[in-house]
Amino acid sequence: MIVALPGPCDWINAALQVLAQDQQAVLALVCGKHGSTPRGTGSWVLLNEQQILGSVGGGELEHTMIEAGQAMLAGNGDWSRSIMHCVLGSDMRQCCGGTMEVMLQPIDSGDRGWLQDAQASLYRQDASRVAFDRVDSNVPPLVIVGSSPNPVVNENMFVLTLADPRPALAVFGAGHVGRALCTIASQLPLRLTVFDQRPDQCALIPDSGNIEIDTALSPLHGARELTNHDAALIMTHSHALDYELCRILLRQSALCYTGLIGSKSKAQRFRKVLKKDGLSDSQIAHLTSPIGVDGPVGKEPGMIALGVLGEILNTPRLTAQKAG
Repeated sequence: MIVALPGPCDWINAALQVLAQDQQAVLALVCGKHGSTPRGTGSWVLLNEQQILGSVGGGELEHTMIEAGQAMLAGNGDWSRSIMHCVLGSDMRQCCGGTMEVMLQPIDSGDRGWLQDAQASLYRQDASRVAFDRVDSNVPPLVIVGSSPNPVVNENMFVLTLADPRPALAVFGAGHVGRALCTIASQLPLRLTVFDQRPDQCALIPDSGNIEIDTALSPLHGARELTNHDAALIMTHSHALDYELCRILLRQSALCYTGLIGSKSKAQRFRKVLKKDGLSDSQIAHLTSPIGVDGPVGKEPGMIALGVLGEILNTPRLTAQKAG
């Protein structure tokens, strides 16, 4: 099994899983930064006696956070929320030069309520937030539903938005390139949905928290029903199916990127037929094919996957969305 790169809010489900096993955990959450730092605000590590999940940037900083959390779990020190102020200089053997504030939030059975509220808000996608009081550790975290101002929130609180800004990519086809792409993407800030009705091929896709496999819907049905996705990759076992997917997906203006695997001659042929089938020049212009041409040279599945993933992540509309 490949250990996936955790998403920005995966600590919520992970913490609830720890509580379901009647265990405790410590959440180390970056709640402030200044200057050059390895990770941004909202980065996290969740640890209990069995595992360590997530990252606040590695190096001596992360080692210090993990040691502090393990000490709390072992009963050494207060079992209460605290803030660690870290200067990333010579004392920590890190050369970033910036400063970070890391909140250590203990998780036990008394935290189940607000964690369940946070989990429900994530599923509803209702722009909720969690407020942590930085001064009074006796004030439990508060889940605030919606984006409207809340009178309870004050300047002493760190407010974390519950959102997953990772781009959503629909992959049509679980062949050799599709599987290589999923393997690499498991370590990237992406969410993937793979459409393929061949169970034997889908069984070879790595088990990863950021990859969903849909074998129930046909790729064509999946394309017609596609919502809340930023990009699509067409790489099925059939040229005829590839063409039908192009015809459907290029009419979806919400997609920032639509890529088609294949040669220049395949791309030229598809573009000619798409125009005959009534697609406008502007719609056809949204098709990227061949894919990954500015990536590393090579026709191995991993090389193609590496090139196209870089191409998708550098798509201007996608980078603008992430920055916004």
